[in-house]
Amino acid sequence: MNPLMSDLLNALIVALVPVAIGALGYLGKQVVGYLKARMGAEQFAMVEALARTAVRSIEQTLSTEEGEAKKAAALALVKAECLKRGYKLDDAAIGAAIEAAVYQERIKR
Repeated sequence: MNPLMSDLLNALIVALVPVAIGALGYLGKQVVGYLKARMGAEQFAMVEALARTAVRSIEQTLSTEEGEAKKAAALALVKAECLKRGYKLDDAAIGAAIEAAVYQERIKR
């Protein structure tokens, strides 16, 4: 590859990394706002805790699996726990809580 093109490509990648990180932060904030709007504060805190626990559990038990398999397992786990507690949430709301928990876990690393 041409050295000039290589340098331009590297500069473009370096410039896009902060944009991608900012977009992820914005997306995470929007997901949390969506969840808070759909449920009460107490219910939101419980679902948030369930999602964090499920994400950590799935990361430990299914570390060799792909992302979609992990998400499906976390979704099933959180959905079962929500049903036990009497929370009726759709898969989109639970999926959003899981995505927010995954985002929070990635920030901690």
